[in-house]
Amino acid sequence: MKSESVALEQEKIRVLIANSTRIWRDMLYDTIREESDIEVVGDVSEENAIVPATERTNPDCLIVPLDEPGVSLSMYTTILARRPHVRIVAIGDGTDVVEIYWKSEEGDIRRTYSTASREAILRALHFSTA
Repeated sequence: MKSESVALEQEKIRVLIANSTRIWRDMLYDTIREESDIEVVGDVSEENAIVPATERTNPDCLIVPLDEPGVSLSMYTTILARRPHVRIVAIGDGTDVVEIYWKSEEGDIRRTYSTASREAILRALHFSTA
């Protein structure tokens, strides 16, 4: 039995919530609270803490607000160069968009997007294990 619970723990999607207001982070926690296969490994509110927190927590998925000032493709490039398995999920506040960034097998950064909703956010997090 113990080995089964360890295996289940390892299969969880590890999520870092970053660079957002407390209200926004609370909304994300509410969105994923009941998802047994998702584990929040931390949250940070300062932009300069995102890369170190990603290094420290080694998440499968990093969630950032899409329209946060200062968050850019250069930060995503830095993170994906160091942790190519990470998927970055950028959620628009007021734009109703969810964008997913990941490093392809060819080494370039790819992006896809969808309309924002609870289901789209959860799909994006589950996409992080693909």
